Amino acid sequence: MKSFYSSLTALLFFLNGCSILVGQVKPVEEKSVNSQTKNKLLNHPDWKQLEIQSSVKSSTDIPDAAWQSQKTAAVISLNSVCRRNIDRSDDLKNVTRILLSQWDHLKILSERSLQLSGFPAYETVARGKYLDRDRKFKVIVVKSPSCVYDLVFLSPLESFNEELSVFQQFYDNLILK
Repeated sequence: MKSFYSSLTALLFFLNGCSILVGQVKPVEEKSVNSQTKNKLLNHPDWKQLEIQSSVKSSTDIPDAAWQSQKTAAVISLNSVCRRNIDRSDDLKNVTRILLSQWDHLKILSERSLQLSGFPAYETVARGKYLDRDRKFKVIVVKSPSCVYDLVFLSPLESFNEELSVFQQFYDNLILK
């Protein structure tokens, strides 16, 4: 189980949009979720909030918040990068492609544009291998006027549908700024 947590931590570092959106010049950035609000984001008895710490000095290199199912070991994570002048040229599909670039044997199962909390979003369901483990996942990238968010539901293949409804409740109740 310990190797799973180290794999999960590595995965969460790779599956975040912050480092993608920063570029060469690092504008003033902030997270959209503070420590007081992240405790309220996912309140489900079978899900435990993960305490993720980074050895990197920048707080933008780790997810805002992440939770793990005690039943299936599935993970939900939320990451954001907020700036005064968010780059309008960042295409949601391109941001998604960059997020997915860390996967081996990636197979896209579905993709679609949608609205989440009134903002444009792009959803991808895929499966692939990461750190030698087969996983299925749903990634939603959302762009508000001041932030870009990535929401990830990562699960073992056999239990993907079992807790997908928890992820849907999570993002349906999410208030984005």
